[in-house]
Formats: sequence, C-alpha cells, structure tokens
Amino acid sequence: MRMPRKSFLLPSAFTSGSIFCGFYSAVSAMREDLELACWLIVVAGILDYFDGKVALFSGSESRFGVELDSLADIISFGIAPGIIMYQFFLRDRGEWSWLVSFLFVLCGALRLARFNVETKGAEKTNFKGLPTPMAAGALISFVPFSRSPLFHIIFYDVNYSRFLVSLILILAGLMVSNVEYPAAPGFNFHSFKGILGFVIFVAIMITLIYQWKLLMFPAAFIYIFYGFSRSIILGAVSRLPDKNG
Repeated sequence: MRMPRKSFLLPSAFTSGSIFCGFYSAVSAMREDLELACWLIVVAGILDYFDGKVALFSGSESRFGVELDSLADIISFGIAPGIIMYQFFLRDRGEWSWLVSFLFVLCGALRLARFNVETKGAEKTNFKGLPTPMAAGALISFVPFSRSPLFHIIFYDVNYSRFLVSLILILAGLMVSNVEYPAAPGFNFHSFKGILGFVIFVAIMITLIYQWKLLMFPAAFIYIFYGFSRSIILGAVSRLPDKNG
C-alpha cells in the first residue's frame, strides 16, 4: 500500500537531517573533535523540534513519521551523546567504563519506546519522563561549559569524574521515571498574546543557541530541576488529607 507523499516527505526531511547530524556527531567524536560533535547534537535538537511542528501544521502526521523520529532520536540523542561522553572522559576510567554510556543509551531507547506506546496523536503539554533531546542536551552541553570561566567558579572543588558519572546516571534514571516535564509551548497566532509569546520564545531560543557554550548547560539543569521539584511538590500536596472529607 502506497502512502501519500505529504504524509511523510516534508517532516521526514527534517528527521533525516537529524539522523545525519547524529551520525556525523558520532564520527566527529571518534575523531576527537568534541566541540563539533556537541554542536551537531544541538542542530539535531532544532531539527527534531521542527519536524514535529511541520507535521502538525501541515496535517501530515503519520505512524511512519513517529517511528522514523524515534529511530532518529536514539541515534542523535542516545548513541551519539554516549560516544561523546565516552571519548570525553570515560575511556580513561577503566575497561568497563563504557557501560555507563551504554546505560544512558538503553534508558533513552526505553524512554522512546514508552513514548511511542503512549502517543495518541494529539500534541502533548507534558511528557512522562525526561525527553531524550533534553537529556542529551544537558549531557553534551557540559563539554563546552567545562571550558568556560563560569565552570571553574561553580565547580572549582567538585570531583570531576564523580560528578559526570552521577550526571549520566541521574539523566538515565529520569528518562525512564514517571516525573512529568513540560513540553515546548504551543502558540495561538490568532491573538496578540500568542504572537508575543512566540516572539519571546524564539528570542530565548536564539539567545541560548548563540551562547550555547555558556548558557545551555545551566538552562538544561534548570529545566530538569524544575520538573523534578514540581513532581515532588505535587506528590506531597496530593497526599495531604482532604479537609472536606
């Protein structure tokens, strides 16, 4: 059975670009060009955001697109970041250190599989578990951030290796957790408030991308901490006794 062209060609072009970025990021990491490898993951994240929006706005969402997107995500936000972190510091930490990167990749795959099962076609406002692009962004953005003056101010007395191993394990655990994280906001272009919100969102994204070496890791950390702390607070509130009972 032939699928209509519009059902996959346009958004799949963005997804294919994400696959290319993920694959070339892994190649760049193996060549020890870690800065390029990390930047390619950022580009893959931008393409991943737009492939979903293009599919939604063009009415070309399909099961094919969902499956292709998941395959792209495991390459760009699972395998490639795992290789980057192995090349960055794990390869000098023992014969079995690669297992730490593998755990990140495995949890990313489990996260994507669960997302596919739970996807109903409607645009989501919250995700169960840390989204793989954000987990990958938090991980790889540490590489350029570690070379900034701000890093040496904040982490001057932190055990470097233990922190990174802990970061990888925490991100892996959050991907397969039930902690809810907010999705990227949707915008209503038929109102001034919606247009203003879109302009502000784009300005923030451009700033983060332009200053990605300095701002992306702190921004990702804030997002991760926000979702985690919100889940704890909401969980505690839901356990309070009902005064009307």
